Amino acid sequence: MLVDLSIKDFAKRVAADEPVVPAGGSVIALSGLMGVCLVEMSVDSAYGRPEGEQYKDFFKKAKTQLAKLHNELLTYIESDAAAYGGVLAAYKIQKSTPQEIEHRKAEIQLAALSAIDVPLRISEACIAALEPAVILLPKVKHGVLGDLKIGLLVLKTGIEGSLAAAKINLSLIKEELLVKEFQARIDELQGRFEILMTSLR
Repeated sequence: MLVDLSIKDFAKRVAADEPVVPAGGSVIALSGLMGVCLVEMSVDSAYGRPEGEQYKDFFKKAKTQLAKLHNELLTYIESDAAAYGGVLAAYKIQKSTPQEIEHRKAEIQLAALSAIDVPLRISEACIAALEPAVILLPKVKHGVLGDLKIGLLVLKTGIEGSLAAAKINLSLIKEELLVKEFQARIDELQGRFEILMTSLR
């Protein structure tokens, strides 16, 4: 499994021409995961401090939510690689006969659904982590402020990268209704992200 590789081996796999996975989506999921980890660390440093007592319920809820997002993003590292691998496999299907051509088209469409859905799930997870991180920003001690700000930047990268991947893969979908449904999800996530970024200015 990709998540069991050392940092060195994971980086080598990304840089290699073969195998073609992990690629951008898995890297974005890992990026989001690192952002979540930094927010988790910031919450842990603030949780239990006397001056943070008034925010105790917020910290407790944030810890639970972030732990869930941590696990989700771990799975998305694998599922994005599987989704991308599915698209590549679909394009390799033979197209010598009309039947094979139609089968290939159908398989590409099926694989494309996951290739859009997984990046959107990555984006959703990163946004869900960014929400408590924004609230946490004025509540942490100076010693971890830099770490939290880096966490925010890494989550921002995770969101922007996953939305970009989803938009690129959307061009694979031929059914207009599905395109509209996915575009609505992209727009909703983009809107939530922009509101959060506005609150940081």
